[in-house]
Amino acid sequence: MLSFIGRSVIQKLVTLFLVSIVSFLIIHIAPGEPSQVNPLNPKFTPEIVERFRKAFHLDKPLHVQYFYFYKDLLTGKTTSWKDNQSVLKKIWERFLNSLPLFIVGTLITWTISFPIGIRAAIARGGIYDRSTTFLAYLLISIPGFFFAYILIIFVVTRFHVPVIGMETFGLREATTIHMIMDRIWHLLLPSVLGATGGVAILSRYVRSQMLEVESQDYVRTAKAKGLPPEQVHYKHALRNALLPFVTMFGLILPGLIGGSVIIESIFSWPGMGRMAYEAILARDYPVILTVNFISAVLVLAGTFLSDLLYLMVDPRIRL
Repeated sequence: MLSFIGRSVIQKLVTLFLVSIVSFLIIHIAPGEPSQVNPLNPKFTPEIVERFRKAFHLDKPLHVQYFYFYKDLLTGKTTSWKDNQSVLKKIWERFLNSLPLFIVGTLITWTISFPIGIRAAIARGGIYDRSTTFLAYLLISIPGFFFAYILIIFVVTRFHVPVIGMETFGLREATTIHMIMDRIWHLLLPSVLGATGGVAILSRYVRSQMLEVESQDYVRTAKAKGLPPEQVHYKHALRNALLPFVTMFGLILPGLIGGSVIIESIFSWPGMGRMAYEAILARDYPVILTVNFISAVLVLAGTFLSDLLYLMVDPRIRL
């Protein structure tokens, strides 16, 4: 068990090191000089460009730039080229904004998908199964941004309430309870939208896993013994059908960044995904590289968590 964990940690660290090198090289291979963050600005004279290059070690070889960048990153000294603020401080503030969206959306996805998928598998071929299948494929087929605009138009015209941003404009003087309720309302719509596609996909996966387990010999034996259907489905079949989802659970961590770009842009939510998108447009390379590094850490941490969870539920891994 300890050897398995040790090998996994070493593999993750090596992978993180390689990802940091590749992402750093891609930034420098991309068209344009990194120091030309705003080439159309007439105040950006050659003297200022040269001073900028020296300040951020852009006049040194690539391997030296790599060393300086990740040294500053790990010591918290990396600053944004756009506003000269600490990159880690900016990311931490945006992380706290993205975290509620991620938590609420994940809870909605996992709590709704399993009952829908399990019941669809039990009632295979019935009206409920066909209806949920049609609805799932419909939600998967509709682009997220199109569904978001339909949802915004419906809510605004029906309930006449604001849905853009994290809070209603001019509400800072309201009571605490009103501010909390306003924040919950603004959080609800993007969270539901983010969970819609996840529910459609995950419920289909739950259904297929349940059907696969239901066809196993030990489940048919349990049915032949005359056990109650609830015991067969929820004790014998469901327990084994849940094993693949243990590995999936750890892989939801990267959704903190990658899964929130479109939603945060549409709803003007100041989160990490939107910040990464704006950094790409502004060619703010320190922010881009830092977000990419954090994304890699989240992916590797998620896979490591999946390994640990699978180690706990599957005794064969411990051998």
